Amino acid sequence: MNFRAYCDELSRIYSAEGFALKPRPGAGEAALDHAEAKLGIRLAEDLRGAWLHADGAIEGCPVFVRPGYFSAYTFLSIEQALEAREGLRRRSSRYEGFVERRSRDPRILSGWYQEGWLPFASFGGATMLLMQDNSPSPSGQRGQIIAFAHDPDAIDYVAPCFAALLAASIKAIADDPGEFFVAL
Repeated sequence: MNFRAYCDELSRIYSAEGFALKPRPGAGEAALDHAEAKLGIRLAEDLRGAWLHADGAIEGCPVFVRPGYFSAYTFLSIEQALEAREGLRRRSSRYEGFVERRSRDPRILSGWYQEGWLPFASFGGATMLLMQDNSPSPSGQRGQIIAFAHDPDAIDYVAPCFAALLAASIKAIADDPGEFFVAL
């Protein structure tokens, strides 16, 4: 599933529930090129395409869910994504030697922060983030989706790619829209 189709389906669900999906206008190629230069990596095409379609959504307008969880995530603009990543990077020195309470999925590198992790969705003021992993472990794959949750801090595997997250997210929202819209 691509992001445009995802937004079309999400808009239908929003409308059926009496709400309106409120994405921002798409980011330009120049903004994404600038982001790639700051990151030092090429954005995965699926996430790049999402930001070209919509540069995030207005605050309080959830766009994603992490299947199996009741948290509705806001889609970050490319600027907000870079800020969230920078915030993680700045705090990372405090977490040197970080070890989770439970075993981490082997597809994800160890540690509290990796340069290749790029947040793109947030819940609760960045206490929970969905991130595209551009620095997976040898058993993972570039572009896999992982989740960060604070207190207790944990990094979990979510999906093999952005398209798989979209398919699982829209199914979870369609199956229980009341849970998704509970905060609106």
